[in-house]
This record gives sequence, structure tokens and C-alpha cells, in this order.
Amino acid sequence: MSRSVALALILVVALIGSVGVAAPAEAVPSCIGAGNVALLGAAGCVQGGLQFMNFAVSPAGVAATVLLGTFSGVTGQDVNLNFQVSHDPSPANLADILLYYTVQTVSGAANLVGVDLYNPGRNVTIRETVCANPFDNGVCQGGLLADLVVGSNSSLAVALASAQSTAYIRKDIQLLQDSFISEFTNSHDMAPVPEPATLLLLGSTLATLGMAIRRRRAAGGTGGQDQRG
Repeated sequence: MSRSVALALILVVALIGSVGVAAPAEAVPSCIGAGNVALLGAAGCVQGGLQFMNFAVSPAGVAATVLLGTFSGVTGQDVNLNFQVSHDPSPANLADILLYYTVQTVSGAANLVGVDLYNPGRNVTIRETVCANPFDNGVCQGGLLADLVVGSNSSLAVALASAQSTAYIRKDIQLLQDSFISEFTNSHDMAPVPEPATLLLLGSTLATLGMAIRRRRAAGGTGGQDQRG
């Protein structure tokens, strides 16, 4: 193998190892400590390459406020929203807090691939439904991506049925007897997406490697014919 071909192979291996491991480009982290989600408006907030918008809170049996806390952030490919909850009465008995929002990738790439919910509440069950289409009267009208139920002091991670650029999320926070919840955390998992410059460089390197291999083979074939003559 010629030196040029060997160098090209080394570069390809290095590029393949790097493609897909970089975190998505970071946008303005306005979700951190954003406060009352009901006051964010239709645009919502942006964090870690995702836009969270169209928040809606609908309590039944309690008065409730849901806020985005300062512990929101990004860990690797996970975009974490830390929700702060206040409800009156507290503790509560047999009440519900419904939370709706839409999540969309800023880049438009279909690389939203999973959700992870942690529920530290007391006597609280959270049911999370993720849908590819908007909810109609609280029901996912086709395109169910995930449906998970997380009990008190528990967590659960679920992969979406298919990668998405936009998903609609509904959380039913069920307050049982003598129940209390002050916060919970939702992770939105993203698959890594290669940067365009990296893909271009990889494609160029593969093309160069292919040309070098073809030239090597052609040179070898010519030499063989000369020997036979």
C-alpha cells in the first residue's frame, strides 16, 4: 500500500470516529430559569438545539403553577428541563395537573429519539404521552411515539417509535391521596447529527481514497502485462 493511500485510510478512520459524537450546536439557553411556562408565549424557549413552545397548564382539583427551574440544561445528547411545581392545597388529594408543550429541533433535523422522565413526587404518578400529531381534547390523534407511566420516586427512559423533528407532549400529573410534588425532570434525547463541514470533508476524503486505490490497481495491472510480454 502506498503512503498516500495509508494516510487517506487513517484520516477516514479518524473522521468516522468523530462523526456523530459532537453535541448539537448550542442556541441561546433561554429555558434555564425561564419561570412560569404559561407566560412564555407561543415561541417558548430554546435549549440545547431544541425549541420548547406552546406550553399549557390545566389543573383540576388544585390551583397549580409550573415553572422552568435553574437546573435545566444539557448533558451530552440529553436536553433536560427541570420543572418546578407548586400546588394548593399541598398536600393534595385526588387531583390532576395537565401539562402540554411542543418540542422542535432548531435545525429541522429528525433527531429527537427518546424521552426520560424522573418523578420524585410523593404519592404522585406522571403519565407522559408523546405524539407525532397535535393532541385533540387530550387524545393523541394517530402517530403515537411513546406512552410511559412513572410512579413516585422513579424514572423511566423510552425510545420514540421513530426519530422526529417535532413532537407533541402531554403530561398527566396525577396527585393521589396525601400527595405532594415540587419538581420533576424531563430529558429529551437527541441522536448526534454530523456537521455539514465534517460530511463534506469525509466525502472528499473517501473520493480521494477511491481515486488512489483505482490508480494503484491500474498501475499494478500495467506492470503485470509488461512482465507477461
